[in-house]
Amino acid sequence: MKICVVTPYFETEEAWLRQGHASVQGQTIPAHHILVCDGSAPARIEPFQGTHIVLQRNYKDYGNTPRLIGCYNAIAQGADAIAFLDADNWFQPDHLENLLRFARDNRLDACSSARTLHRTDGSLIAKCQTVNGGPYIDTSCLLVMKSAFQHMIAWVLFPQDVAAVMDQKVWIHMGKAGAHLGFLDRPTVCYRTRHASHYRLIGETPPADAIDRIDPHGEHYH
Repeated sequence: MKICVVTPYFETEEAWLRQGHASVQGQTIPAHHILVCDGSAPARIEPFQGTHIVLQRNYKDYGNTPRLIGCYNAIAQGADAIAFLDADNWFQPDHLENLLRFARDNRLDACSSARTLHRTDGSLIAKCQTVNGGPYIDTSCLLVMKSAFQHMIAWVLFPQDVAAVMDQKVWIHMGKAGAHLGFLDRPTVCYRTRHASHYRLIGETPPADAIDRIDPHGEHYH
């Protein structure tokens, strides 16, 4: 079983990329990390084990085109499953093992986990109550099995005005196409957030650079 994890990035703090990469390398089952540089200066991550694709332009679609390019690369490498990890997030060590077992036990084509919210310094805020699989998921929580690879074209099928919530569109697209989907309520993805609403949930003053806008699940891209 070969699992590939696709991470697009654009001008992301290298310390965050290193943490995400270390979390992929530290999974309880092996995973191959595919970084896709979305037109910024390539990151230098030492030591890096995986595939690093450097695109010559920024596609300005919240990483959706780079994600699809990463999927193509994963398929060419013989992947049996594809997971995703946004550049500012990281996995708990058993994230992929839990999702893979859940998918196999329930004969799913794709599944998603819960997540925890974290401050930009990585400290824990709380478990996210919005990303619950019905209907909201998060890109970094998603695992897609080979039986649903054909649906990954959906990353680029929708107009630019919904590019920031493309994970929802992909999830709904797979379901409408007949894919068997499931949600595992274990928060094994750590989501670094700048959304003011997440800080207000615990009665904390949002940081000065917080994003103060309505967003159904907090998707953003660095």
